[in-house]
Amino acid sequence: MHKHCFAFIFFLLLLNTGKAQTTVRGRLTATANFLPMAYTTVMLLRSSDSVITAYTRAGKEGEFSLTQIASCTYRLLITRPSFADYEDLLTVSNQPEINLGSIVMVSKANLLKEVIIRDRASAIRIRGDTTEFLVDSFLTNKNSNVEDLLKKLPGIQVDKNGKITAQGQEVEKVLVDGEEFFGNDPTMATRNLRAEDVEKIQVFDKQSDQAAFSGIDDGEKNKTINLQLKEDAKKGYFGRAGAAGGTDERYDSEALFNAFKNKRKVSGYAMSNNINKMNLNWDDAEKFGSGNNMEYNEQEGYFYSSFGGDDYEYNQIGVPRTTFSGINYSDKVANDKHSYNISLTQKNLYASGFERNFTKFILPDTLYYNNQNRDVVNNKDKYGINLSYEWVVDSFNTFRVKANASTQTTSNLASTVADNRNENEALVNQNVRLNRDNTQKQNLFTSLLWLRKFRTTGRSLSWKIDYGYDNMNSDELLQSTLRFYDTAQQVINSLTLDQMQLDRATNNRINTTINYTEPLSKKLFVLTDYSLNVTQSNRSRTVNAKSNNEYNVFLDSLSNALDYSSYVHTGGLSLRYVYKKWNATAGGKIGYTQLEQFNQIADSGFRQQFVNIFPSASIQYKRKNTSNITLRYNGSTRQPTIQELQPIRNLADPLYIEVGNPNLVQSFTNRFSLNYNSYQPIKGRGMYMSLTGRFINDDFTQSEEVDAFGRRTVQTINTNGNADMWGYISFWYEIKKLNLDVNLNINPSLNRRVNRVNQRDNVNLSQQISFGPSLNYSMDEVIELSTRADWSFNNNTSTLRPDVVTRFWISTYTVETRIKLPAKFEFNSDCAFNIRQRTADFQQNLNTVIWNASLTKRFLKSDAIALSVDAFDLLNQNIGFQRYNETNFINERVYTILQRYFLLRLTWNFTKGRVEQDED
Repeated sequence: MHKHCFAFIFFLLLLNTGKAQTTVRGRLTATANFLPMAYTTVMLLRSSDSVITAYTRAGKEGEFSLTQIASCTYRLLITRPSFADYEDLLTVSNQPEINLGSIVMVSKANLLKEVIIRDRASAIRIRGDTTEFLVDSFLTNKNSNVEDLLKKLPGIQVDKNGKITAQGQEVEKVLVDGEEFFGNDPTMATRNLRAEDVEKIQVFDKQSDQAAFSGIDDGEKNKTINLQLKEDAKKGYFGRAGAAGGTDERYDSEALFNAFKNKRKVSGYAMSNNINKMNLNWDDAEKFGSGNNMEYNEQEGYFYSSFGGDDYEYNQIGVPRTTFSGINYSDKVANDKHSYNISLTQKNLYASGFERNFTKFILPDTLYYNNQNRDVVNNKDKYGINLSYEWVVDSFNTFRVKANASTQTTSNLASTVADNRNENEALVNQNVRLNRDNTQKQNLFTSLLWLRKFRTTGRSLSWKIDYGYDNMNSDELLQSTLRFYDTAQQVINSLTLDQMQLDRATNNRINTTINYTEPLSKKLFVLTDYSLNVTQSNRSRTVNAKSNNEYNVFLDSLSNALDYSSYVHTGGLSLRYVYKKWNATAGGKIGYTQLEQFNQIADSGFRQQFVNIFPSASIQYKRKNTSNITLRYNGSTRQPTIQELQPIRNLADPLYIEVGNPNLVQSFTNRFSLNYNSYQPIKGRGMYMSLTGRFINDDFTQSEEVDAFGRRTVQTINTNGNADMWGYISFWYEIKKLNLDVNLNINPSLNRRVNRVNQRDNVNLSQQISFGPSLNYSMDEVIELSTRADWSFNNNTSTLRPDVVTRFWISTYTVETRIKLPAKFEFNSDCAFNIRQRTADFQQNLNTVIWNASLTKRFLKSDAIALSVDAFDLLNQNIGFQRYNETNFINERVYTILQRYFLLRLTWNFTKGRVEQDED
């Protein structure tokens, strides 16, 4: 099957290159002095739809050459800063060469009226740090959404989860007309806005709020995409409605609505399905199964724990049944002095399924294996609100207010059968248990910011106050039977638990920060800041055993109540040098930290105090607007969390017992990074490289005790020697003659982790490299093809057992096809070949071929109605799979996931407020 797919692609490439081709030549000069116009942009746009077919830049002598041009009528467009755009029609009809001779470019300052020039925007334009794409020049299918369009733009890739990479860097925010669209979920804009309603797509490095306000570039930037809507799309409304039903009771329904009037926008959506569409952003997708509630304040260098967030992970087990809806309203009034934005969202998720976990543990003198089978049922409900308001008082004062709140209810049920076996695969213990919990969470976050500018350029003052509140209430039932076996495989002991655990937690945090910048000269600035962060948390756990059908026997050995507070004062001073291509900063902060613990049940507590110095330095050299290199260093601390400190035993899994450690101290991290970026959209090439190193003192790791019966007791401790180094290389290149885009990504990493097993220190070395190319081919509006290969190699060693080495390959090959057929039919197909290397420990064949396809028929002149047949996992091989190694163990997880189904889908795209075509 591999050979057939690639042979088909090669045939299409040969088919395209076999057409008659023409070379278009010319030379550019200036009006005033007839000097050559080096590096001027020259493009050919197909006159019928303004799609770019070829583009280049003039050479040092102003000469240019466009090769392999097919017969057609084109619009020749030549652009250069400070010069009027040159435009002319050009007809190509099988001649070997067209020599346009000398073309004179006219300076805008000396524009001659007798020269006929239309002021048309070029398809790709670079304005400072912003790369701008004219959508109509790239749009080949007006029924596409923005995500489909982004995949066509030079230097932009979109993965299957909607994660966007632009110019080698991950896009962190997608804006619509400069404003957020339904909060921080980029897929709400990219997947639900139609491409034909967008006029321009702008890709730029968004400055930090402080830099944008003060006017002093601090080098802190986030890759951002802004979707600038067409003016007629801002009047009236547009949207989409659809419904689908199919085999195995699969269904999918949606309704989206966007209404615009001047600067007022109203958007809404409602969706329901059981085909694994949850509309999560890529951060949520990456965090499946992590259970990570840690938040990091990079500016101040501390961590804090919360009990909220977008907690919709369900460990990917089973097929989720999801309903979600939302409404967003934004407006600007009084000459943009007042800006409002409000979003209301709701989501419900229900999932049930099965998973199998197999883990090999490496001990100093032996190996042992854990097998675990689980049936799980998860149900989650969440309601949220996001508010923002900005008041521009005058040119010197601005106030911003942001607030968001959410409430969430979850219920989980897990039935587990687990056993541990020794190196000879003899049974050591067996556990059958039932875990059931109901949890309620409430979250609130508010932020108030005052920005004050002065008449002196670079002088600024800002004051920000943040407040956050989290609350959690959880009731968990544990019913467990644990049996222990001797060498003859006979039961020698058993332990039965029937307990109810009540968990209560609250977290209050307030942070205030003052920043002041003062120019010492036009090139040199001094930056000062002070912040105070106060966090107060308390967590209580009450465990009762069952007696007379009631849970009324208090177990003080498993219960506790802990108060935890942290106070962090931080002051900073740094110098920043900004001149032409250079941006350098050197300075640091000094912080005083006080941690307080109090155990209410033991009626005891203690206090810890630390003084920290946070040095930082960075230097950036900007060769040009599309190329720069940056070197950075910074130091930061992390405080232990209340979960790590709480000195009680958690028996949710009797074979894995967690114990708190009240003697933990904070850790300190030294971080270095080197980044290089070069992006040339006109030439169709770009490169991004990064290298990051991290070295941690007093890092948090695990001390693990494994007894003769296979029970693991784990406690967090401090250790030294943990370090990480990772890199990333992204390279893309456009072969214009073949209509082919080539991408190559390389991602190596090296990790050193220290932990303790049965009182012996263990150093684990893990090396991983993932890499692979991708090819994207398009031929007019008829066919689009893309292929991608992803190879990942893992190697893991441990000083506990140098003779035990774990290494394996995981590979994925993907082929995607879109073919436009006569009579308004369209065929789409994507096929993924997953190859998971079998090892001595993992003998099961988990290779799969996942093939999805659809056939669509469009109706009406406007193609507003579409009827399609969708097929998912045609070969019925889809399985959930995850394999990873860490410290002294390796784990493989296989779980139930959505498998083969067919859908009949009807979709209606509606619009009002623009010129519409008549219906058939």
